[in-house]
Amino acid sequence: MNAELKQIQATLKTIGLYTGAIDGLIGNKTYSAFVKLKEYKGSKQPLRDIQTILATARVYFGAIDGIIGNGSISAFNHLMPAPKVTDELLKKIYKNCASGFADYINQNIATYHIKTKADLCAFLANNIHESGGFTKLRENVNYSPKRLLEVFPKYFKNLASATAIANRGPVAIANTVYGGRMGNNPNNDDGFNYRGGGTIHLTGADNYRLCSVGIGVGTKLFDNPDLIAQPEYAMKSALWFWERNQCSRFANFGDFERVCRIINGGTNGLAERIALNAKAWDVLF
Repeated sequence: MNAELKQIQATLKTIGLYTGAIDGLIGNKTYSAFVKLKEYKGSKQPLRDIQTILATARVYFGAIDGIIGNGSISAFNHLMPAPKVTDELLKKIYKNCASGFADYINQNIATYHIKTKADLCAFLANNIHESGGFTKLRENVNYSPKRLLEVFPKYFKNLASATAIANRGPVAIANTVYGGRMGNNPNNDDGFNYRGGGTIHLTGADNYRLCSVGIGVGTKLFDNPDLIAQPEYAMKSALWFWERNQCSRFANFGDFERVCRIINGGTNGLAERIALNAKAWDVLF
């Protein structure tokens, strides 16, 4: 598909959205320029030309109308299969990234239908952010009283109530904020046992139970939730969550912020996620 990618770069350069080399290597500059076509107000002919290129490559089956939407962006992304990763490449994306995860990524992404570079980059950016480069594989719930009020205001009336729980330690904190929801029993240590785990910080007994079945290990992960901190289960649980929540769909539409909202429930850490995504585009080929 290198010839098609060069043609698209040339078209993007002609209309002033791209200033880099016409080399068929799609890094963040080219990709960002392509996504900007959604807002392009100039002549539709260059956009029709791009759609024609995509249609000829048999990745686009929509109208040749010069309107770049989700279908055109997804088609462009499908010209670029998900590349292989190595521990060395992951460290170029995030210098403190832990080793030992690359093989589990390469071995399992196809199973969970991550097939494009756009999808893989979005996956890596969010998982690296959530886990501090695959180093924080169980949620640290040792919050200060002030931080508890900021992160979990629903569960504390004031600083005094937050202080009372914080003084009892991480188990009490997790049971307070997670107990009685997400499948957790309110009267035991489910809140702590099923706190965030893996590279995407899967949370709640329901998710641990469903994930355990979903990755093909029966109830193993649910019965022993600390297993989620092992690299294999940490990565498989993240891939399971990614597929279950249709993250690939939005990643291929170029809607990176929507993916982040699915993972985080908001835009917490969005700036770093965007930067990691851009770096992944420039490192992985």
